[in-house]
Amino acid sequence: MTTAQRKKIGLSTAWLLIAALVLSACSGGSKETQPSATSSPTAQASQTSGSEPSAEEPQPVTIKIGNWPKPNDDAATQLFTDLEQKMNEKYPYVTIERDEWGYDVVSFLPKAVSGQLPTLYDSFYTEADKIIKANYSADITDMMKKYGFDTGINPELLKLVERDGKYYGLPKDGYVIGVMYNLNVFKEAGLLDENGVPKFPKTYEELAQTAVAIKEKTGKPGFFFPTKTNQGGWMFMNIAWAFGADFEEQVDGKWKAIFNSPEAVQALQYVKDLKWKYNVLPDNNLVDMNDLLMSFGTDQVGMAFGMYEFLAPLVLNAKMSKDSLALSALPAGPAGSAALLGGGLYMFAPGSTPEQQDAAFKWLDLRGLSPKATPEALEALEANLKIQVEQGYPVGPHGLQIWTDPERVAAEKEIAKKYENVNMALFEDYMTNGSNGLRPEPPVNAQELYKALDVVIQAVLTNEKADPQKLLDQAAAEFQRDYLDKVQ
Repeated sequence: MTTAQRKKIGLSTAWLLIAALVLSACSGGSKETQPSATSSPTAQASQTSGSEPSAEEPQPVTIKIGNWPKPNDDAATQLFTDLEQKMNEKYPYVTIERDEWGYDVVSFLPKAVSGQLPTLYDSFYTEADKIIKANYSADITDMMKKYGFDTGINPELLKLVERDGKYYGLPKDGYVIGVMYNLNVFKEAGLLDENGVPKFPKTYEELAQTAVAIKEKTGKPGFFFPTKTNQGGWMFMNIAWAFGADFEEQVDGKWKAIFNSPEAVQALQYVKDLKWKYNVLPDNNLVDMNDLLMSFGTDQVGMAFGMYEFLAPLVLNAKMSKDSLALSALPAGPAGSAALLGGGLYMFAPGSTPEQQDAAFKWLDLRGLSPKATPEALEALEANLKIQVEQGYPVGPHGLQIWTDPERVAAEKEIAKKYENVNMALFEDYMTNGSNGLRPEPPVNAQELYKALDVVIQAVLTNEKADPQKLLDQAAAEFQRDYLDKVQ
C-alpha cells in the first residue's frame, strides 16, 4: 500500500489521518520548551533521569510526534493543534515536539543511524521485520499490555510486530486493495444502472472488457495501472495471486524466489495484454499514484486499483466530488479471489524511555486509537467524522477493521452511520467481499521485490515483443542473488 508514505503515494497527511480514524477537537496552546526527546538514545534516557515523580506530580517528559501535518494542510494541522491542546490540558507535564518527517525507505536509515527518529513514528507492515532486526524500534510490551492492545487488536496483525513474546510496534490500521471507479467516466460511457451504480467486474476478463467499453465509448483509458516507485509490483501481486502464482517460499530454512512460474507468466501476460491487446491503459507507461490523482481528478480514466484510504486524498488533492467515487472487491482470476492486505504501524524510537512511551500512548488514546470504546476514543472518532463531512470526504464506507472488542466495533459503526453521506451501494461490494482471499505482503524484502517487478511491468508495457517468461526468469534470479541469498 509501495515504497513508503504509503508506497510513495505522495499524499497529504490527511490521508494517514483518516486511515487511522482518529483525532479530537479543542483549541491550541503552548508550553515551555524541553530538550529534544529523540536527538539520541542517550538524550532520551537522560531526559527522564533524576528523582522519581510522585503520583500527584509526574516528572516532565518531552515526546516528538512524527508525521505532523504540513502547514498547507489546514484541516489536518488544526486537528493536530487541537489534539496538542487537549494533551496539554489533560497531561500538562508532557511537552509535544512536532516533526513533519514521514516514513520512507530512502530517508529512514539516515534518520535512524543519526538518532533522529521521532519518539512516535509511522511505518508499514512490510518494513517491520527490517526495523526490528536493526534495533530501530523500542520494546513496547509493557505499554501494549497496560493499555490493552495485546488483546484488543486482530492477532494476525500483532504477529507482524511480535518477536519472542515481545512487541516492537503497534498496528494502527489495515487496508485491502480493491477496484476504484470514476463515476463521471462511467456515466459518460453509459455504464451506470438506474441507481447510478456500475456493474462491478467479477473476473479479470470482465475488468478488461469493461475497460474496453470505456475506451470505445469515451476515448479515455479504461484502466490505470502504476509502473514505478514500487507501486507496479505492489499492485501486480494481486493479479498474480489470482492467477495462482506466489513470490517467495521457504525451503529447508532458505528463502527462494518463485515468481517465474507459469502462473506468474500468465499474470504478467494479462498486464501486457491490457496495453497491446485491449489498448485500455494511458499512453504514459511510467506512472504512479500521483499520476492517478491527476487522472481521476480530471476524469481521464475509468478504473484503477485502489482502497478506502484513497478516497479522501482524491477529494482533498484531486478536488473530486465524494459522489463521483465507488469501490468494489478485486475481480477473481483463474485461481480464485486474492487481495493484498497491508497497513500501517506506529513504532517507537530506540532508547525511548518508559515515561516517553507512556506519554505517546496517552497521545494515541486521545487520538482515538484505543482497543476499547472509551469516551476519548469515541469523542475523537466523532470529531474526525465531523471534519470529514465538512471537507466533503465520503463517510460511511470503511476499510479493514483491526479491533476485536465487539463494543468498540459496534460503537464505531454507530457513529459512522450517523455521519454517512454517500450512496452505500457504491461501496457495498468492497465492504462485503473485499476481504475474500486476503493475502499478507511477502515476508522478505517486500519493497525490493516490488521494485524488481516494476522493471518487468515497464518492460512489457513499453515493448510489444517483450517475453514475460524471460523477464521473470531474470528478475527472479537477480532478486534471489541480491536479497534472498543474503537472508540470515
